Amino acid sequence: MPALPFILLAAVIQGWSLYGLHHSLEFHHWPATNQAWLMALYALAVFVPLTVQMLADYARAAPMWRLVAILAAAFFYFGWHHGADVFPGGPELFRDADEYFPFAFVLIVLWLMALPFAQVRLAAGRWTMQYPALFANAWRNKLTLAEAALFTALFWLLLFLWQTLFHMLGIEYFRELFREPIFVYPVTSLTFGCALHLIGSIERLTAVVLEQLLNVLKWLGLLAGVILVFFTGALVFKLPGLVFTGKKAIGAAWLLWLMAVVVLLLNAAFRDGSVSQPYPKWVAQCLRMVVPLTVIISATAFYALMMRNHHYGLTVGRVWALIVAGAALLYAVGYARAAFGSGAWLAGMSRVNVAVAIALIALLCAALTPLLSPYRLAADSQFRLIRARGLAATEDGQSNRYGIMQDTPLRYLRFDSGNYGRAKLQELADLQSGPDAENIRLSATRLLAQTTRWEASPTLGAAAVAAAVAKLRIYPAGRTLDQNLSGALSADLASRSTGFAFRNVLDRAAGLYIDLNRDNSEEFVFLTDGSGLVYENRAGQWVRVGSLYVDRSESAGRYGWDLFDQLAKGNIASTPPKWNDLSIGGQKFKVNGH
Repeated sequence: MPALPFILLAAVIQGWSLYGLHHSLEFHHWPATNQAWLMALYALAVFVPLTVQMLADYARAAPMWRLVAILAAAFFYFGWHHGADVFPGGPELFRDADEYFPFAFVLIVLWLMALPFAQVRLAAGRWTMQYPALFANAWRNKLTLAEAALFTALFWLLLFLWQTLFHMLGIEYFRELFREPIFVYPVTSLTFGCALHLIGSIERLTAVVLEQLLNVLKWLGLLAGVILVFFTGALVFKLPGLVFTGKKAIGAAWLLWLMAVVVLLLNAAFRDGSVSQPYPKWVAQCLRMVVPLTVIISATAFYALMMRNHHYGLTVGRVWALIVAGAALLYAVGYARAAFGSGAWLAGMSRVNVAVAIALIALLCAALTPLLSPYRLAADSQFRLIRARGLAATEDGQSNRYGIMQDTPLRYLRFDSGNYGRAKLQELADLQSGPDAENIRLSATRLLAQTTRWEASPTLGAAAVAAAVAKLRIYPAGRTLDQNLSGALSADLASRSTGFAFRNVLDRAAGLYIDLNRDNSEEFVFLTDGSGLVYENRAGQWVRVGSLYVDRSESAGRYGWDLFDQLAKGNIASTPPKWNDLSIGGQKFKVNGH
């Protein structure tokens, strides 16, 4: 039975499934109204047809369909868990696509790692760890998918040329058609499926391209080895100071990138063992001596992450970073042992590759469930951090000028760790004892009421604002606030609309009586270093009539300027604008002078 009918059927099902899900999002009906169902069905629509297409040569065999069923059940559950426990709610959550890319990326990595094992099982008729077959399938899969993606991109480039040419003639039909989702999803899926078939049917072409790619990459391995030697030498001398002088020993990200590059290029050189001597003998011996240095790099990266987690707690990103660092350490130790062992180096490397791949597949599967969910681990860690240290120790100095807390454990629980974090935040809102319990409880309650990430919460309540107004320094000296002005000012400063309740600036504020509009009657100005409010007395009632801001073009370079010093010296003036407004038929024009 030829593979093409299965590939095309899977492509058609995938295209219409994706269109149906898009339609539900656009018109807000099920499954878009249920995040768990939506994520689960997206996982099925993307990965199950693609798996059938990649395994279509074994469509006659019942084991192939059993493997597809197992994958479908697993990915459905992974999507369900992510939708139910991480991003619950309606389709409005899709406003931030970056919230979903990490989940999709993990699924792609897991699928790419598991697929070669399935292909070897179907080809051999039993579960086996034949490294040459695993190696070949892993590289061939990635190359085939990349070529199919390129083919699909070129196909759409031709469609773009098509619609542009007809648009030049005033015919808009094709431009409108090619933009319709009902055309985009089915046609793209069908094109990608056809590309997979065409590429897969030309086995020699794929083999030649892979051979060329690996031959080029292996020579970059020499440069990677040189970088590894020089950087490790410098690191060894710096490491004692880095280890003992800070919360963050050294940035782990670039160390892990170095490890990833070294692992990739070594595998490109030694391949599946079919190439007995990819380098001259002396070069291969040098690489054997260099590879053990990766243990220092990976161990340093792992230590840096552990230090970071100890001081700031786990986050979702740090959980994934620890998984990557752990895998890097396993590769480094395994490759170093293989380098020192007797016999063919590749034999030791291949065992390490298979063992780490199986471990990662198991770990990724666990991380996509409540068992080892990074969101659950991060929520638990941030919760423990707050309980142990209190609010002041964990959030000190992390608010911006508008009172929005940046990268704090409480905000992380509310917006970055899914339902796991919100459940922990609710526990903190009910907290009755422990360090800083009252502040934690109030802050947690306030954050639970927030509906958006960047919604600011007032840092000052009405009582605190009234107390600050009562102690406000008033100029000229000897003047005071009457009850009406004091009440109006307190109400405005406590209001969200003015923004002052979000800013810790009231201790650096002053009040000034001055005639601003040349009507021989004083206005009152509430002033901070950079802004203020203006009040006018209308028949005994003080009314806010405007606001002030610093003209940066006129104030540039005035460093060391102090509000209270200038007020005390009497350096105060009400100056009219240099240019009057121009009014033409009720339309006003303002002059912006140079």
